[in-house]
Amino acid sequence: MTEPFYADDVKLEPYWWEAAPRPEPAPAAVPQRIDVAIVGSGYTGLSAALTLARAGRSVIILESGDLGDGASSRNGGGFGPTIKIPFASLSDKVGLDRAKALFLEAHKAQDYQAALIEDEGIACHFEKVGRFTGAIKPKDYEDMAADIAVQRRHLGIEAEMVPRSEQHREVGTDHYHGGRLLHFGGVLHPVLFHQGLLDLALEAGAAVAARNKVTAIAREGAGFKVVSELGTVTAGNVIVATNGYTGKLTPWLRRRIIPIQSQIITTEPMAPQVMDRLIPNRRMLGDTCKLHHYYRPSPDGARLIFGGRAGATEIDDPRASGTHLYYRMTALFPELAGVRITHVWTGYTGYTFDTLPHLGEQDGVHYAGGYCGSGTAMAVYLGHKIALRVLGSPEAACVFDTGRFPTRPLYFGTPWFLPPILMYYGWRDRLRL
Repeated sequence: MTEPFYADDVKLEPYWWEAAPRPEPAPAAVPQRIDVAIVGSGYTGLSAALTLARAGRSVIILESGDLGDGASSRNGGGFGPTIKIPFASLSDKVGLDRAKALFLEAHKAQDYQAALIEDEGIACHFEKVGRFTGAIKPKDYEDMAADIAVQRRHLGIEAEMVPRSEQHREVGTDHYHGGRLLHFGGVLHPVLFHQGLLDLALEAGAAVAARNKVTAIAREGAGFKVVSELGTVTAGNVIVATNGYTGKLTPWLRRRIIPIQSQIITTEPMAPQVMDRLIPNRRMLGDTCKLHHYYRPSPDGARLIFGGRAGATEIDDPRASGTHLYYRMTALFPELAGVRITHVWTGYTGYTFDTLPHLGEQDGVHYAGGYCGSGTAMAVYLGHKIALRVLGSPEAACVFDTGRFPTRPLYFGTPWFLPPILMYYGWRDRLRL
């Protein structure tokens, strides 16, 4: 490796795995019959399994790789009630009442996750430190201020606009034109959280079968036959919880979820006074770039974890994306020039054409996904909600369960249209348009 900023022993895997390596439970025998089979072992699948098992249902989680090897162990560890579309824009698109319902439900998702962590005692460095979003250009600052004013009026949500003259109290850079400070949301250790969810699901009686790819789901009487590499199980209900890793197993769902690669780097440990200058309040941070960047301190406060979309094409070699992110990070924080990178990795998030998450049922198969890069809280909440739907509970009602999940002509799961769009966004970011 020729780039001097990579550590000699740089790891091409998530930094998070050091504190919580991917679990290797004893091989599970696939039963002949089960109440509910869940495909996918991320936050969504584990949350659904926990709710179902505690309700007395027999549950098995089927995972093609290692448990939680997808976005649940590869994300940046931020959480919050995030809807990607600004509230004012969403109101124009779907109407004020529905926009209010969507945003308030997103806050319920955050509250559900926080209560689960606190009530169950999941040790995952969970901190409600808030989130700061830097404005790349003056108009972005004005737009965020206007949107917050609308949210304050209709939702009662409080937030603070931080002008450029005061932004150093939130972030040690002159790159932004001020920003928005949300006092809700925060950070956690995503893999310790995943491990906590897994432990709870197993304690409740759920079974798991990792490294066991599901190859077919077919109707059989009132239930389903689920064929996997380790055996076939007859299930009363099936939940597909694959989000950005949705494949040919479920072609209808695959046509509606767009896999988008994200990349993250982690620095070597730095002196405490450096982080005091960079991120004084140890918050989750982001910016208004079209190809969004996000960053935060590691749980011990010693490292900077910096992520985003690195370019217009998918990158097979994480080191290539790490190089892009390194130069973006040092443009933001010039004092980090020369700091070494110890970890670099990639993963997929699932986007949707309407930029909203969805849950529901298609041909009898239940699903939840499409979190658009903000799944840490939403996946847990919608996993719980889709489980309640399987149970027939009146508490399953959810504003994201609409029965309408849009796709586009000629889209079958491979996002051929992304490269020119992302190239255009990258061009706009460079010119700050």
